[in-house]
Amino acid sequence: MARAKRQPGVFSVEGARGVSWGIDYIHPKTQRRVRKILKGVNSEAEASKLRAIEIADAARDVINKAYDLKPKARAMTFNAVLDAYLNWSRENKKSWKADEYNAIALKAAFKGKLMSDINPFVVEKFKVERGRAVAKKTVNNELSVACRAIKKAVEWQKWTGPNPFNGIRFKIRKGKKPGCLSPEQVAAIIANIDHPAKKDMVAFAFYQGWRISEIRKLRWEDIDLENGRAWIVDPKNGFTVEVPLADEARVIVERQPRCGQYVFCKKNGDPWKSNSNAVIKTAAEKAGVSLPPRKKWHIFRRTWASMFLQAGGDVESLRVQGNWRDHSMPLWYADAADEDHRKGILNRMPKLDQQGAGKVENEDVHGRNLPEIRKVANINN
Repeated sequence: MARAKRQPGVFSVEGARGVSWGIDYIHPKTQRRVRKILKGVNSEAEASKLRAIEIADAARDVINKAYDLKPKARAMTFNAVLDAYLNWSRENKKSWKADEYNAIALKAAFKGKLMSDINPFVVEKFKVERGRAVAKKTVNNELSVACRAIKKAVEWQKWTGPNPFNGIRFKIRKGKKPGCLSPEQVAAIIANIDHPAKKDMVAFAFYQGWRISEIRKLRWEDIDLENGRAWIVDPKNGFTVEVPLADEARVIVERQPRCGQYVFCKKNGDPWKSNSNAVIKTAAEKAGVSLPPRKKWHIFRRTWASMFLQAGGDVESLRVQGNWRDHSMPLWYADAADEDHRKGILNRMPKLDQQGAGKVENEDVHGRNLPEIRKVANINN
């Protein structure tokens, strides 16, 4: 290897294919030495010219792939990424408290670690060790928060590397369906609740299937008693909708005292802030009714979904009335009717006319939608 005599920072290398020219300089931003061979360069002057261009581009932070210049990645800790996401979550998500809770273990486990130090193996190790201390679902929730935080960092152009948390989760088999209560069991629970407003809240949940948060936030301005309709405002899924009220639910609303802006409230007009799970649990124990673990109040929404379908409602009407995004949750909540009820539905199926002539007179008639066929027939007549 020989250094050029006339051009600084340019050197030549003798090889089997002749002379190759290279450049050598200190990067103006990173202060790192850059030394490389330039392909296709045939003279010292050309190499010197390209060296000057590279140095100028590097000083202006220009990424020029033709010269193989790459910017130095800015060092960023994982906790800094997580804090930025939590700040965004507080302003934009209803479930920001859950994000903060799930971030506690993440901050402790990855304290002081740079983003560049975290890879899928490190994340898998965290998953396994954390899974020995808490439930697998809890670990999955924590990993999801970390994954979302890094996705936001990429979106905000704070991080350009890979997401090591992507796709790393415990596989959890879905358990038994939560089931539902019978109307008699719901009535027994209501009978063992002392507070009249909370009695009515349970009865309203049974007749309307609303989430407890939606019942607590129901305002008089969102009720149209004359037409029997109500608005579900700012619900869990973010879609504010207007739905009809059952006659019994309408009666329950009408008998509430107007102490403030909320329909179901305390005597001073303030809304209920808790979900009253302890009240439901105590009343169920007195009534001899066993409830599923954890979300005690949600059993009334599951019961309502089951009763709706068993009373003859269709799945799409259930989804709309219950204000679900899709059909997966109402079908998961709803419980099948007993055998006698299902047998009754089977016996109401249309009967075949086996005494017919063996020939279809109207080829347009089919069994895809019998009620619509009858409507068309009446219109044509």
